[in-house]
Amino acid sequence: MKDKSLENLYKKARTGDKQALEKIIEYFNPLLCNYSIINDKFDEDCYQQLCVRLILCIKNFKVKG
Repeated sequence: MKDKSLENLYKKARTGDKQALEKIIEYFNPLLCNYSIINDKFDEDCYQQLCVRLILCIKNFKVKG
């Protein structure tokens, strides 16, 4: 995914576009899954918390320029 398309998804997600938000989560899913492994096991609760945190970051993040 190009930076511009991620930026466009971000802008759409900020306005409430659920499909854009889902695509962003899908884009970052490998990273979310990687950080959800605790003691060599996938932790579903951790994954959910990371997804919630990502959504909150999208809502609060401001792009300059």
